Amino acid sequence: MGAGAAGLRGSRLSPEERANSSKSRAIDRALSKDHTDDLNRFKILLLGTSESGKSTIFRQMRVLHLDGYAKEDALEYLSIIHSNCMEALTQLVDACSAFGILHDITVQEDVNRFEDFKRKLRDPEGLVIPVVIGRCMDRVWQSSSLQLCYETRRFRFALLDSAKYFMDNIVRLTEDNYVPTIQDIVHCRISTTGINEIAFNHKKMDFKYIFCLKWPFLSHYRMVDVGGQRSERRKWIHCFDNVDMILFIVSMSDYDQLDPEDHKFNRMKQSYEIFKTIVHSDLFRHASIVLFLNKFDVFVEKLKTSPLRRSFKNYEGDNSEESARDFIKKLFRRCITDRHKFFVFETTATDTGNIDLVFGSAVAHIVNENLRSAGLHE
Repeated sequence: MGAGAAGLRGSRLSPEERANSSKSRAIDRALSKDHTDDLNRFKILLLGTSESGKSTIFRQMRVLHLDGYAKEDALEYLSIIHSNCMEALTQLVDACSAFGILHDITVQEDVNRFEDFKRKLRDPEGLVIPVVIGRCMDRVWQSSSLQLCYETRRFRFALLDSAKYFMDNIVRLTEDNYVPTIQDIVHCRISTTGINEIAFNHKKMDFKYIFCLKWPFLSHYRMVDVGGQRSERRKWIHCFDNVDMILFIVSMSDYDQLDPEDHKFNRMKQSYEIFKTIVHSDLFRHASIVLFLNKFDVFVEKLKTSPLRRSFKNYEGDNSEESARDFIKKLFRRCITDRHKFFVFETTATDTGNIDLVFGSAVAHIVNENLRSAGLHE
C-alpha cells in the first residue's frame, strides 16, 4: 500500500475527535445566534448616579416582562432585606441621639438589646434577624420617640428611602420561614457593581407597523445596568456600543443633598453634569434619550420643608410642586441637542404600575418618532 493511502488513514478523525469537532461547531453556531439575537434586540443603557433608583427599575423589568422571582431566587434577597432593616433602624436611633430625642425606659431597653445584637454579629453578609430581635425592632420603631424623629426630621439626616416600608413590615420580614415578596425585593437597596444585563420581550406593546418597517427588534429588549458609584463609572465605556436608547435616572429628592462620595458637590447638580456629558457624546448621536425623574413622591414631600431655592439660587419660582418640577425638567432639557429624540417622565421606581406605564409610554414615543421619521406615521 502506498504512502498516499497511509496518509489518508492518518488524517481520519477518531470518534472522540469527531465528537469534539461536532461540539465546537455547535458552540460556534450558538455564539453566532447569540450575536445575531443581540443585534436584533433594542439595546437600552441604564445610567445614573448611585442611589438614583436605576437598579430598582432594572428589577421591575424582571417583574413586568419575565417571570419575576422564583422562591429560590427570592431567598437570595433575604439577607439584603434584613441588612436594610438593620441600617434603617440604626439611622433612626442615631438620629434620635443626634437631635437629643430621649426614649422611655422600656424603649431604651429595646434599643440596648438591638445595639447588643449588632455588636455580636459575626457574618453581616449572611445576616438573618431572629424573630425575637424583629419584635424588639418593631417596638423601637413604634415608640413615640422614633415616630417623632421620623415625622419631623426625616429629611434632615441620611435615611434609607424604604425605611418606613421595612420598619412597618419588620414583624413579617423576620418571621420564621419568611420568603421575600416582589414588593420586598423591589424596595430593597443594593449597590450595583459590575455590569448586569437582562433580555426580555415587551408583553403589552402593540407594534402594528413594525414588520412593514423591518424593525422586529422593537419588541425585543436588552437592558444593561451598571454601577452608579464614582468607582464604577469607568466601566460604563464597555457598554457604549450599539446603544439604541439611554435611560438616565435622576433622583428628584437629591436636589438638596450632598454627594456622599464628595461633599463639595450637590447630588442633583452632579447628575446634571454626568447627563450633559452623556448626551453630548458622539457615541450616542443616534440614540434616543429618556430621562426618568425618579423619587417624585419623596420630592413632593420634601418641598414642604426644604425649598428648592435654598439649593438652586437661580430658581425664581414659588415652592409649588408644579413650578419646582418644571424647573428641574427645563434644567436637564437644556442639555439636549436637536439631533436627539428626548422624552422625560416623573417616576416612582418602587411603584410597579407606574414603571409599567412610563416605560411603555417611553417606548411608544420612540416608536412613533421612528415611524414619523420614516413617513409612516402622522
